[in-house]
Amino acid sequence: MRPTPLHSTVTLHPFATAQGGCGLRAVLSGRIDHAALPGLTPLLRRVAEARAVTLCVDLGRVEFLDSCGIGILLALRNAVLDHGGAIAFENHPPRIRRVLERSRIIALTDSPLVIDGGLALPAAA
Repeated sequence: MRPTPLHSTVTLHPFATAQGGCGLRAVLSGRIDHAALPGLTPLLRRVAEARAVTLCVDLGRVEFLDSCGIGILLALRNAVLDHGGAIAFENHPPRIRRVLERSRIIALTDSPLVIDGGLALPAAA
């Protein structure tokens, strides 16, 4: 018998950045796949409306990430960068980090951009 798929959730938490600005931490959990899009749409809208937001995306509770999930993360990344903001993906379990690395979504360099402890995606990724 197949287990019931986990539903995705997102919770948003404002925080103060090290530079004294305001940031937003998005804690994702469950499965980040095609079925997650309706639950993540409010986050995408909020980011699209924000200007120069610092967004930290906490992936520590993500159980599964597929190509649709990667597309969701890329859309989020693009929305933040298009508005002059910065984005970091943090607290990712090893299996999620491997997916990000293998899909070349996360560019690991000698000097990655770090936002409050999270590894940020460079604009060219």
